[in-house]
Amino acid sequence: MHRFRKIAFLCGLIGLVGSSAVAAELALIRQQASTARCRLELQIGPTEKMFTPAEVAAKHPTEGEVMVSGKMSMTTGGMSMEMGDTRHLEVHVYALADGKVVTNAHVAIALTDASSKKADEVAIAKMYGIKEGIPDTHYGNNVSLPPGTYSIAVTVNGEKAAFTVAIPAS
Repeated sequence: MHRFRKIAFLCGLIGLVGSSAVAAELALIRQQASTARCRLELQIGPTEKMFTPAEVAAKHPTEGEVMVSGKMSMTTGGMSMEMGDTRHLEVHVYALADGKVVTNAHVAIALTDASSKKADEVAIAKMYGIKEGIPDTHYGNNVSLPPGTYSIAVTVNGEKAAFTVAIPAS
């Protein structure tokens, strides 16, 4: 998402990125893969505030995510998330035929820690950025991702893709 780069740029201008913890938190991880019918873009960035459409209507937030379906995850694999290790993991799905965002995909995401081999399913929320609107529709959630290397298996409408990401230590 563009807002992650803007935040990192602004923090750099005012000297906040001097700390490695802030820089690591703001680092956006972005990878792409394709299935037979879709282009997938995986993004992992800072934790996002997530709101229901009713909360957006009542509170008028200017930043965060609107959850169209699903719910915000408070746990990953049955364990509560450590706030310092929480990241926002999202998968954008685009049709290969016309490049348009797919807003009605059936998505499953599984994370596997490369060192422990522990696998967790991500509770899927369909959402979009408040500022970006429906063209930003994506699937994912806030998840606990301590530093390490992870395999991320994504299934979209029965088609599979795989990613490998390294989460840096802060």
